[in-house]
Amino acid sequence: MSLGSSDLVRSILAAWSWSGALAAGKAAVRWLALHTGVPALVVAAVLVCVGYRVLKKSARFALEVAAVALALLVASEMGWIRW
Repeated sequence: MSLGSSDLVRSILAAWSWSGALAAGKAAVRWLALHTGVPALVVAAVLVCVGYRVLKKSARFALEVAAVALALLVASEMGWIRW
């Protein structure tokens, strides 16, 4: 295998992982719909809404952590804090 083909291998592995994740998601929605009696469309809509809210909150948390880390780095570089 040459070095030039490593990009091809990475792209194939990335596509495989996304397709595997989508297949697992579909299976989970089908399983939930089957075992709860709720239509699959409603289950999928609820999962999308919950996922969006979780992503939104975790993105806000990550931004806050980055801001605090930057403030600590600046304070450390200015000599206000010693570790």
